[in-house]
Amino acid sequence: MASSGKIKLEVVTPARAVLDIKVDAVDLPGIEGQLGILPDHLPLLTGLDIGEMIVRGPEGERRFFIDGGFAEVLGHKVTVLTEFCDGVDEIDIEHARQVKEQAEKDLTALEERSKSEPVEEDALEHHRKMLKRANTRLLLGKKK
Repeated sequence: MASSGKIKLEVVTPARAVLDIKVDAVDLPGIEGQLGILPDHLPLLTGLDIGEMIVRGPEGERRFFIDGGFAEVLGHKVTVLTEFCDGVDEIDIEHARQVKEQAEKDLTALEERSKSEPVEEDALEHHRKMLKRANTRLLLGKKK
């Protein structure tokens, strides 16, 4: 069967369907590193990390922040399920900066407290992820 040269990309968050478009290629932040998906890619189900999704299509290249999740690749269809997906041009730099500062303060306080009393690892991991989200948004926002 000849390749059509296009991939149907669907991106869904708990709040809304973000994208349902035909693209030439998509790059995703896999948990093991960046994944490049072209038409006729082998079937794949993978976890996604916090990072940048790059979509290449007829209108050029578009960049998005995604907040982890999962991707399923089946031939000419890629489905991304993620907590959040925002276009890089939608990133609020000032808000990301504030979240970063707060996450750093909270993480430092938890780490200091952990020296004298037990602190749940879930609390530390939550603040580490908040910091990673904020840093990623700041990095991507500076690229726009």
